[in-house]
Amino acid sequence: MVVHSVMLLIVLLALGASNGAQAQTQDVPIAGAGRDTFDEQQEIERLRQQPLNWFGSLHFAYSQPRGNFKRFLDSINNSWGLGFGFNGGYKLSSVPLAIGAMLDILFYGSQERTYQTPLIIGGIPRTVYDTVSTNIVFIPITVFTRIAPDIGWVQPYVEAGVGLTVISSSYSLKSNIGGEQEDSRSHVPFQYSIGAGINVKFADVFNIPVSRQAYYVNLGIRYLYGDFSDYTFWKFASDGSRAIETVTGASRTDLYVITLGIQAAF
Repeated sequence: MVVHSVMLLIVLLALGASNGAQAQTQDVPIAGAGRDTFDEQQEIERLRQQPLNWFGSLHFAYSQPRGNFKRFLDSINNSWGLGFGFNGGYKLSSVPLAIGAMLDILFYGSQERTYQTPLIIGGIPRTVYDTVSTNIVFIPITVFTRIAPDIGWVQPYVEAGVGLTVISSSYSLKSNIGGEQEDSRSHVPFQYSIGAGINVKFADVFNIPVSRQAYYVNLGIRYLYGDFSDYTFWKFASDGSRAIETVTGASRTDLYVITLGIQAAF
C-alpha cells in the first residue's frame, strides 16, 4: 500500500513538472514575433530609384508631304496619310541620352471601283465585274538619338535620326471572268530627321520586390528631310472611264509626321 502511494506521488510530481515546463516555454518571447519585417513602402522607394533603361511605344500617326512632293500627291488626291507605328530603344543611366529605332506605316489613300459589263458568251448572257483598286503606302524607317531628361512626371525630348522611306504604290484589276492583273512599284530614298516631343507619366507599376514599369502618354512631331527621288503612282482616269493612268514624278520626298501613343519604360 505504501509502495502504491509513493508511485502515485511520483507520477503527480512528474505531471506537474511537465506542465510547468510547457508554461515556461510558452512564456519565452520569440525574436520578431508579432511584427512584419517586410517594409513595402521601403521596397517601393528602392524600386523607384532604379533606372528604367529600356522603352517601347505604340502610336497613331498623321503625315503630310511637303513642297513639290505634296503638290504632286495633291494632283491624285492623296496629300495626307494616316497610320500607326512603334519604336523602341535604350536610355543610358548616367546621362539623359537614348538611342533607338522607329518604324511608321502610313496609308496615303486607296481607291476602288467596280465596273459591270453585260456580255453574251456562248449564247448565254453574262455580266462581267471588273474591280479596279489603287493603293499608296509610305514606310519611314528611322534610327534616332534622343536627349530626354526626366522632370518629375514629365519627360520632354529632342531627337535626330537617319533612315529610309519606302514609297510603295500598287494597282490591281480583278475580274470574275478574266482573272487578276496587278503591278507595284517601290522607291526607297534616304532621309534624315529632327523631332521633339513630350512623355507624360500616368502610371507606375511595381512588381515588389523585383521590378517596376512606368507608362507614359506620348506626343511627338518629326520632320523628315527626304532625298531626291523619282516615284510612280496610279490613279483613275479623269474622264470617268475605267482606265488606270500611270503618273510619274521626281522631287525631294520631305514629310512631317505627328504621333500620339503610349510608351512603356522598364
